[in-house]
Amino acid sequence: MSKPTLLLIDDEERILRSLRMLFMTNYTVRMTTDPQEALRILREEKVHVIISDQRMPVMQGSALLALARETSPATMRILLTGYSDLEASIASVNEGEVFRYLMKPWSADEVRQVVAEATAIAQASYAVQSHAPAVTEDKKPRVLIMDDDEAVSKTVCEILGDRCEVIWANTAQHAMEELARQDISVVVSDLMLGDTNVGYILKTIKQLNPQTQCIVVTNFNDTSRLIDLINQAQISRYLPKPLNKSSLARNLDSMLARFHALRSQPVLANRQAVAQISDPKEKLQSGNFMGMLGRLRARIGV
Repeated sequence: MSKPTLLLIDDEERILRSLRMLFMTNYTVRMTTDPQEALRILREEKVHVIISDQRMPVMQGSALLALARETSPATMRILLTGYSDLEASIASVNEGEVFRYLMKPWSADEVRQVVAEATAIAQASYAVQSHAPAVTEDKKPRVLIMDDDEAVSKTVCEILGDRCEVIWANTAQHAMEELARQDISVVVSDLMLGDTNVGYILKTIKQLNPQTQCIVVTNFNDTSRLIDLINQAQISRYLPKPLNKSSLARNLDSMLARFHALRSQPVLANRQAVAQISDPKEKLQSGNFMGMLGRLRARIGV
């Protein structure tokens, strides 16, 4: 059996050599300092995982991973950086749709684990890539708005019209009840509902149903929180407030299409697999949330 292929891009040769040493035994390792060469390799070879540095002189890593997504959709994308860069974090979500965002200096065990997980997912993705069944939906998709600003819900309703059922929850309790009651295709959420930080809810949603797509709409500018949401909630889009209606419309259409694709090919939902919640408080909140969902579902007979 041939080894899976790992593609490494960094403008520093020493970084490439260090990473290569971690993987040369179990992977076919391709590496380059040239983003254009990386794209050529993606076009011509089956690459399971691409790891790119962010800050490179010719092309930013987030931009390269966006091109990689178009060139080789089955390839899993990982961004590696030594900087807490908010712009790069946003681009990695909205354009590159990265699987993980890893910080330098990296932990060898963490990198090996993430690459192994990404490789298994890529192998499954390649296996089903040429067998995409037609998608048939027997009911309207449901879009849940988690925001205490009713204007966000009204904007989403205006965009989607009667194509979807739009549910507005302006409290964390209401959001939990809706998540317990019914299948949700797309969540559009601020990170705060009143005084409640709902990041743990977004992280728990992806643990329970990887097919559900999450769009964050918020004013926050905390890079570390965004990185956590990339890795632990696999948020699909980050859009700053005030919302641009045309941008929101494009992203809603994209996320609904992705939900349907994952629904038709459940194995691809693994591409949305999340890392474990790292913050002890959020881990406790998530456990309580799952327990509450179980009780609510039992009570309403779901």
